[in-house]
Amino acid sequence: MTRTIHRNFEQLTDAESARSALLSSGFPQSSVKLTKHTTLPPSVATSTVGNLLDSLTPGGPAAAAAARQRSGAMLTVDIYDDDDRDKADTIMGGYGAREA
Repeated sequence: MTRTIHRNFEQLTDAESARSALLSSGFPQSSVKLTKHTTLPPSVATSTVGNLLDSLTPGGPAAAAAARQRSGAMLTVDIYDDDDRDKADTIMGGYGAREA
């Protein structure tokens, strides 16, 4: 059964390097996704949804606002077992990954 892990990186270049290392180590390209942290343009819809999600975020709206200010990226990796998770965590940890 496939599971997905998410790790944040302070710097986009670190996330890109970790992605390359994951692919080089045998993770399929379709199982590794890099998402840059970006700020959404304000709109009524995003404000409404954002306010709702902010209230559900552990730490509340202040923690959600701090998370949105990140300039790095997030890597998402599909894993199939504990060995894959350990391998992915070791690789990403070498590039400064933190749990999402």
